[in-house]
Amino acid sequence: MPQYRIQRKSGCIRKSFFGCSALFLIFFVVIILIIISTEIPKIEFTTTERREYNIEFDSLTNENIVNASYSWSFVDNDLRKRKYDLNFRLLERDVNAVMNYIDNLASMQLSELGLQNQFPDSETETRTVWTEIYRRVYKYSVPQMKKVLEGFNKIFLTEKFSPNDKVQFVITFIQNITYGRPGGTLDLFPPIGTLAYRYGDCDSKALLLYVILEKMGVDCAMLWSYNYKHAMLGIKVSARGDYLTTNGKKYYFLETTYPNWNIGDLPPEFNNTRFWFIAEIDSYSKQQEQPEQIENIESRRDAKPTPARPE
Repeated sequence: MPQYRIQRKSGCIRKSFFGCSALFLIFFVVIILIIISTEIPKIEFTTTERREYNIEFDSLTNENIVNASYSWSFVDNDLRKRKYDLNFRLLERDVNAVMNYIDNLASMQLSELGLQNQFPDSETETRTVWTEIYRRVYKYSVPQMKKVLEGFNKIFLTEKFSPNDKVQFVITFIQNITYGRPGGTLDLFPPIGTLAYRYGDCDSKALLLYVILEKMGVDCAMLWSYNYKHAMLGIKVSARGDYLTTNGKKYYFLETTYPNWNIGDLPPEFNNTRFWFIAEIDSYSKQQEQPEQIENIESRRDAKPTPARPE
């Protein structure tokens, strides 16, 4: 609280009752305002302070290991409900490397991304920039996910899951990861970062599911909206519901932020498909360089997605 010093004058305003009364009134009002202000609750903003993971030292490899444990229930096609406990052991150096990669992306000039172009509007700019960011994060993350994919395959063999059960198993796993904003300039976790920290937002979780399903042989696309500021995964399967088409293929919407969303479900508040972008970031070729340059991508998270909760 600020310290105030009042210099005394003889008799306030000498021989003036109203002068002293005025000062006392002002002092009383200031005290009341200070008391009221201390009772107003502070607004809490999402920060990166919550970022933490569990580390143990592996004496055999002389490496720090990140232990990330998950627990959730899954109902298969035979209506068998089981609780699953998964524990991922990730190399801390891999987690640090990919998090540093995200920070480096955030500081890159658009010219360094190969996007030297004067965009006609902010929506086109957002679509172009984020397609390239998602593409780069996907490409960088795939090699680091090898052990994770091997772990899922072991479960599939043990449980003798059908092809549909495999897909649904992974979907429910991602949907049950805690929702939370990563923070930082891009406000984005790479796939292995989401696993390590055990939370992520909509595009972070969608990217994680994208990598896993693609390596399982399921064709995916990234879906996001400038207007709705939300992201979902597009999945090419036989389904009903809402979808977008690109390159002659139907990609059905899949909400990853929370459980109980089915393939093809599009939240009512985000249901105008004209406001959604689609990109196959695993096969996307960045646009050709153009003569004009935009300064940088810092603070260009205009279309940062937000969560969609099931009703």
